[in-house]
Amino acid sequence: MPKTLSQMRKRLEEAMSQANDAEEIIPLLKKVIAQYELMPGDLFDQPYQAPKLAAQENAKTRSTEPQLQAVYQDGNGNTWAGRGRRPTWLNEALERGHTLENFKVPSKRVSRAK
Repeated sequence: MPKTLSQMRKRLEEAMSQANDAEEIIPLLKKVIAQYELMPGDLFDQPYQAPKLAAQENAKTRSTEPQLQAVYQDGNGNTWAGRGRRPTWLNEALERGHTLENFKVPSKRVSRAK
C-alpha cells in the first residue's frame, strides 16, 4: 500500500498506463480470436469452465446427450457433426477449393415399420 503522495501518484500513473495498454490490446485480441475462431481451450492450458448459472446446474450433462452423427467426413477419418466451430482439417480443405458438399456423408435413414 503506498504511503506517500508521490508513491500514490506513481501507482496511479502505472495503473492508467496499464489501462491504456488494455484498451489498445483488447480489440486486437478480439479480432484475432474471431478471425481464427479460437475457443478458450485453444488459449489456456487449463480446461475452461464457464461460470455456472442456475439453469445450467439442472440441465443434462454432455455425457447423457446422444452422440451426434458425422455430417462431414474426409478420406483420413476426420469427421464433423456440423455443429460448433468448423475443424481445421475442413477449413484447410475449403481454402484449397473444396466445398462442403465434397465432404457430406450420405444420409443413412432407416425406415421404421408401422
